[in-house]
Amino acid sequence: MDNYYVTLNHRELLVVSGEDSERFLQGQLSCDLSKLSEQDSCPGCLCDNKGRVVASFTLWKLANVFYLEMETGVAAFAEQHLKKYSVFYKSEISIKNEAFNRRGLIGSAAENYLTSLFPVIPTIVNQVEASNESSTRYLRLIDPANQRYELWQSNKSNNDLNLPEGKLEDWKLLDQMQGLYRLHAEDSSLYTPQELNYDQLGHISFTKGCYTGQEIVARMHYRGKAKKRLYLLQINADSMPERHMLISTTDNKRVGEIIDVAAVANNQFQVLVIANESINQTLNVEKLKNPTIKLISF
Repeated sequence: MDNYYVTLNHRELLVVSGEDSERFLQGQLSCDLSKLSEQDSCPGCLCDNKGRVVASFTLWKLANVFYLEMETGVAAFAEQHLKKYSVFYKSEISIKNEAFNRRGLIGSAAENYLTSLFPVIPTIVNQVEASNESSTRYLRLIDPANQRYELWQSNKSNNDLNLPEGKLEDWKLLDQMQGLYRLHAEDSSLYTPQELNYDQLGHISFTKGCYTGQEIVARMHYRGKAKKRLYLLQINADSMPERHMLISTTDNKRVGEIIDVAAVANNQFQVLVIANESINQTLNVEKLKNPTIKLISF
C-alpha cells in the first residue's frame, strides 16, 4: 500500500459559531447534530426548499464550533442560503479557509507517524481525536480499509510530515471508490440527495425531524424510488471524459451524465455518473470515439 500525504487546503471551511449555532444548524442541515459528541464529525448536505442539494460537506464539531468542509466555490452558496435564516438565532457564519492546515494521510507508515502525535488513534469512521489539551491538532478516520485519515493542524502546530507528498488525483480515486461525490459549485441546487446516493452514505437523517427540504427528501425515501442514482464507471478512451458529457445506449437513448472524472492511467479513467437503470446496457459517451465502458459498482 502506498504511504503519502496530500494537502486539502483547497477545500473551503464555512464556520458557524455562537450559542444558538447547533439549534440553528439542526433546522437547516440534513444530518443530525444531536447525535454528535463534543468532538466529532459526520457527512451532510444543505438542501433548498425543493429538496435539491445546495452544498455537501463533512461537518466537524470542535469545541462547540461547527466547521463545514466543502469543495471550492460551494461555501459562498451555503453561506448565502444559511444567512437568510440565521437572523433569528445568536450565531455567526463566515468562511475561514485558513483556520486549519489540512492534510490527508494514507498507509501504514502514515498511521505509525500519527501514533507519535495522538494518544488515541480513531478506529471508527468519522471519529475525531485531539492531540493534546491545547487541541492544536485533530484527526479524523476516513477509510479504515486504506488507512486514510484527515489531519487538521492549527497554524501554530508543527506541520512537518515524515511522508512523501502524493497526488490529489489518487486521493480522489479513493473517494470515488467509496461512492463519494463532493458537490461542485456548478452543480449547486441541480440534484437531489438520492441522485447523489447521499441517503445511502450517511448524509441524511430520516429520524431527526424538520430541516429545509426535509419533506420532499423524506417523501422520495418512503413513498417513491429514485429514477436516477450515482454509479461508478471505468472508461478506456483516447481522450479524457469531461463533466456533464452525456451517456447513452447504442440506440441513442439517454442514460445519464458524467459528474466527476479522475485519471487512473494512460487512456484509462474513472467517472461518477448520475444515470437511470439502463446503465447496465452497452453504452456510449458523447464526443468519445469507441470508448470501452465498464460498470464497477453501486
